[in-house]
This record gives sequence, structure tokens and C-alpha cells, in this order.
Amino acid sequence: METNLIGLVVLVVFVSGCSQLPSGGGSQPSEPQQLSGKGLEVTEFRVTDKTVSPGQTVSVFLTLKNFHREEIDIGEVSLYNLGLLESSADSDGPCTPSEIGQAKKGTAPVMECEWRVTAPEESEIGGFSQGPRESIVANIPYDSVIKNYRPLKVNFKPLSQVNRTSKKAMSFSNGEVDVNMETETPIPLGQEKLVDFSVSKTGSGRIDGTYSFDYTPSTVFSGECPTQDEPILRDSLDFSCPISLEGQNQVTRNLFFTIRYKYIKSPSTTITIVSDS
Repeated sequence: METNLIGLVVLVVFVSGCSQLPSGGGSQPSEPQQLSGKGLEVTEFRVTDKTVSPGQTVSVFLTLKNFHREEIDIGEVSLYNLGLLESSADSDGPCTPSEIGQAKKGTAPVMECEWRVTAPEESEIGGFSQGPRESIVANIPYDSVIKNYRPLKVNFKPLSQVNRTSKKAMSFSNGEVDVNMETETPIPLGQEKLVDFSVSKTGSGRIDGTYSFDYTPSTVFSGECPTQDEPILRDSLDFSCPISLEGQNQVTRNLFFTIRYKYIKSPSTTITIVSDS
């Protein structure tokens, strides 16, 4: 009886604690994506009626939810590709609130936009039973940012204490951009080694212009590190950056990498104009 009880206790401990067991290796930690990993998410883009008669007015609704842990600056949100349709919004702008805050634990701020879209009169487009199908597109430009919130830890040692080295890597994403950074550790004090970076666009949006890069700490990263670049080859970018540290005693440094960029999302919906005669 006592033996069975001990076995039961061991089983309970194993089952309840298995999710905390080390996975082994540990050379490539994965940075949790920024909250949901969705960046600025388009949770709704719809029209109240996808079929309209000449002269009819309908509403177009857009809802944005910000999962970024950094504040982002949203530009003017507008509709385009309206074809024969005409849009209007309140004089104060179509979106409320006019700014969107940063996400916090358990909270993702929301921005709602509304436009009124009117079909042309039948006399303006001639008689028909079914007119053109217009694909309405929303233009959502914003300044975004991604960085690793957990550091990539690199150990620096005197050369005499470095017997062997291993690769150290970290991957992180915000639903708009994926980043991987990799180097070796330990690094001999006074010697220069490289951190390899891989940056690629993900999600449905597009990068507008160049990436701007920041590296921390400045005492480790070389002044030769690129400060900006633009994506190439299917929105991907690979480059390296020298790191080194002077000294005589073993020390660990926490490396951080930040990218700032402009991102544009363009969700679409359709409206078909039909004759009411």
C-alpha cells in the first residue's frame, strides 16, 4: 500500500509539472510574439449592404485593434479604389479615437472608423440590370516598431578561458516583421565577432520605405553596424554587425535590437451597383 501511494505521488508531480521541464539545448530561445503576435489587427472591415441601388448610401465600418507593446503612430486612414462610388466622413475625420494607445497585459486598444458611401444616380451611368462591382480598399499607414523584450545574453571571457564556443540565437515577431539574431558565445575579450541578423516581412501588409536599426548596448555593438536599410528579395533582409568588448574579467552582456519602419495594411471589401428598375 505504501509503495502504491509513493508511485501515485510521483505520477501527480510529473503530470502537474511537466510543462515546466527544460526542453534541452536552450541555444535558440524563442521570444514570445508581441501579445497575440498580430501587430495592428484589422478585426472588421465591412459594408452594411454589399448590393446598392443608384443614389443609395451605405456605411463602411473599419475596426482596428492594437496588439503592439509600443505606441504606434497611425497616419490618415482613408478609402480608395471607389470607382463610381463617392465617400464622405464627418468633418473631424472618420476614426475615433483619433489615436490608438499601446497594448498592455490583457488590454488591446481599439480604433473604429466609419464612412458613408453613395452610389451614383442611374442617369449618370445609364440603364443596366447590374452595374460594376467596386472593390473598396482601406489605406491604413502607420509607423511601427519591433524589438526583443528578452535579451540575447552573450558571455565575454579572457581568451585563455575560452575552450569552445556555441551558437546563441533568438527569434521574435510582432505579426508584421520576423527577426532572427545569432552569434557565438563566449567571445574572447578584445576580439571582434559578428551578430547575424535576418529580417523578413510577414502578414498581409507591406513595408513602405526603409528599416531603421538601433542596437543596445553601444559599448558592445560596433559603430560599423548599419543604421538603416530597405527590404529586398521578397521583403527579406540579411546582414551582420560586429560586436566586441574590452576588459580582463568575464562578463555577460544583454543584447537588444530595435527596428522602426512604416507599415501599410490594405483590407478590401466589395459593393455591387444594381438597377432598381
